[in-house]
Amino acid sequence: MNQNAIRVPGSLTVEARDILKEGIGLILWRWTAMRAAVENGWGGRDSQAKANETVATVFDFFIQSKDPVKDIEKLGDLLDKGLDELNTTAEDGSVDEVANLLVDLYEDCCNGNYEMLEELRATCSQTSASVVKVLNGDEEESDDEDDDQTTDMMVDASNQKQEAMPADEPVADDGWTVVSSRKNKGKRN
Repeated sequence: MNQNAIRVPGSLTVEARDILKEGIGLILWRWTAMRAAVENGWGGRDSQAKANETVATVFDFFIQSKDPVKDIEKLGDLLDKGLDELNTTAEDGSVDEVANLLVDLYEDCCNGNYEMLEELRATCSQTSASVVKVLNGDEEESDDEDDDQTTDMMVDASNQKQEAMPADEPVADDGWTVVSSRKNKGKRN
């Protein structure tokens, strides 16, 4: 029997760990609160890194917890903390929904059932899947340079915002645009 295929109840094979990590990234990227916070930079310039840290923290939770199903409240707290790092709160009950979805994914991975991941992959657009690879820390090089450019633009939205700003407006060191007062502009006679 293949060493990677040996399973102890509640444990994960090497393959299942990889699938779990990818699934966590897909689920968190599909979560509207997390995605909006990253895309809009609500956590600052390092919003993407903060989201990556949340994926890693959730993955570590499943690897280190003796019983993630019983510790689901702790998982919810980790998700809340991840959103807090992005200056975001979810008051719509989505934290519990995401936590339950993550636990379902974990249980499926423990049982060697990867259908949920396949469904997640199928429902994510190609662009979202590229961003999820970045969320998961995958650094595989793509043969298609256009895909890399699309991913870079989505992941580093701060670059897009600066390019879109008019050149005549000064930009402060912190990335904010200095806007002058309108009082004296265009006085009407």
